[in-house]
Amino acid sequence: MTNEQIIADAAISAGIYTSEEIEVMIKSGKEIPLHTLKGWDIRGKKIKAGEHGIETKLWKKKSKKDGQENDSEVTDKDFYLAKAFLFTKDQVEVKEIVKCAE
Repeated sequence: MTNEQIIADAAISAGIYTSEEIEVMIKSGKEIPLHTLKGWDIRGKKIKAGEHGIETKLWKKKSKKDGQENDSEVTDKDFYLAKAFLFTKDQVEVKEIVKCAE
C-alpha cells in the first residue's frame, strides 16, 4: 500500500471525502488535500493553533546506510511505517513572511 492509498483511506474513513471524490481527484492528477505538518509546510501553509490531525501511519525512508551510494540501491527494506498526523486544507493558514530589518 502506498502513502497515497493510505491517505485516501484515511480521508474516506474520517468522512472528509467519499471514495468517488477521491477517485476523481486521482484520475484527474490532483493530489488529495490532506497532508502532514511537513507536507503543508512545503506548500507554504501552517497548521492553525488548536487543530488536531487524523492519526495514521505513512511510509518513511530510513536514513542512508553506510555504503549506500545512490537511490538506485533503494529497496522496500529502506522504508518503515511511521506515525503521522494528517490535516485538511480547512485546518491550515498561509504562513506569515517575516522580513528582516535592513
